[in-house]
Amino acid sequence: MESLAKKYSASAYLKFIILSIVGIIVFFIDIPLPGYTILGFNQAARTTIIVNHFSGFVTNLLWNGSFKAMSYIVLAFCLYGIIDLFINRKRHFGTSVGKVFSVVKLVGVVCLIFAVFKLGPGVLHQSRDILGGSNISAFALNRVVIPISISIPLAMIFLPFLLDFGLMEFIGVFVRPIMRPVYRLPGRSAVILISAFLGNFSVGHIACDNDYATGHMTKREVNIISYGFCTVSVAFLMVLFNNANAVPTNQPISWNLFFWTSFLIVLLVTLINARIPPLSSIEDTFKEGVKPNPEVIYKSNFIKSAWKEALDISQASDNPLKCIATIMKKTGSILASIIMGAGFSTSIGLLLYFHTPIFEWIGYIFRPLMMLVQMPSAEVATAASGAAFSLLEVTIPSLLISAGAWSVHIRYMLIVIPVTSIIFLGSFVPSLISTSLPVKFWHMMVIWLERMILSVVLTGIFALLIFGIPG
Repeated sequence: MESLAKKYSASAYLKFIILSIVGIIVFFIDIPLPGYTILGFNQAARTTIIVNHFSGFVTNLLWNGSFKAMSYIVLAFCLYGIIDLFINRKRHFGTSVGKVFSVVKLVGVVCLIFAVFKLGPGVLHQSRDILGGSNISAFALNRVVIPISISIPLAMIFLPFLLDFGLMEFIGVFVRPIMRPVYRLPGRSAVILISAFLGNFSVGHIACDNDYATGHMTKREVNIISYGFCTVSVAFLMVLFNNANAVPTNQPISWNLFFWTSFLIVLLVTLINARIPPLSSIEDTFKEGVKPNPEVIYKSNFIKSAWKEALDISQASDNPLKCIATIMKKTGSILASIIMGAGFSTSIGLLLYFHTPIFEWIGYIFRPLMMLVQMPSAEVATAASGAAFSLLEVTIPSLLISAGAWSVHIRYMLIVIPVTSIIFLGSFVPSLISTSLPVKFWHMMVIWLERMILSVVLTGIFALLIFGIPG
């Protein structure tokens, strides 16, 4: 270690150790906080990661309490997104898919204006039992758009503490012997996996965008990580879990069972999905014009090598405030795109669900699989339609079984499948296509179908192993 001490400054050590510890605490350590009251809203005591505490505080301050400012902040992001659409026309309107999604975003803004000011067709404001007595516009705004408008920026403030000061390089040295043979991915992808699972899929997308732009990962690698590891956050998992246990039953689903089996199935589905087309056929090449900076494979001296890689990054890094400013600048347009896309997909998707048979038709693809894993016959149609709807939005499938007498098998499957299938049009797709990552829309749809089939089969097997054969 003496040679390391001579090579690196004290600030390199301090930035790596202290700032990495901050990142670990913020994203990975549950911290209990007592209840409090703010602007008339009573927040109960809870234990969760710090970034979720911050999200809850901001939500209570700007939305749940008497100061209702979040809806106007959402519209401000929409305005920013519209300006970005037309300033960067070549990027947004340069392809057929880009043109379609640009129109989608603009329609999404209209849907959000309807939601904020209670305007538009009456069908958008009609109370629905499945939405907990809410209406389509209010659900889209309150349950989808506002939570992501708060959680994503807060997660991004702390993301540099994971990415920019050596932590990923340090951990990557130790997990490369696992990630390389199992997933054909660099070790640093394990950190992206955990941070996305605890923070948000957009955390993973931006981390991949950064690694692709700096030559740390190839086109194939960032595609596998973006589609395979960047699922919804713990906060969304809590919503799904609560929906599944909304009605008292003699077979409740435990949080630890749901969380850890979801995590395991994500890993298993990605293990298979990465080895079949289209992911397996994507070129394993670095971004054009960028100097490749791949990971070195070590066979000995892991600890010393990990310190060296981490300190190389830490020594070359900017100060934390500059790193935060850089990532927040990148986050602005991505967040605006996500908000606009979510406004469209949730509002229009729910209209299609309530007034057309389209999701029932898509669900026919999954009915044989539901029967294969012995889903009770009376629940097959609901389970298949719920699986189909997860292409659009992740919380609706769990709402289908949040009231009434349903088997533990369908309740378990409809909260796990949206997590493990990963891809959904509501905000995942707008987040991904707003980066500079080399992704294709038709890949997304094929990969969604592959992941959905694998998710139904694996989740069904887990349900049978855990809960037994339905009576």
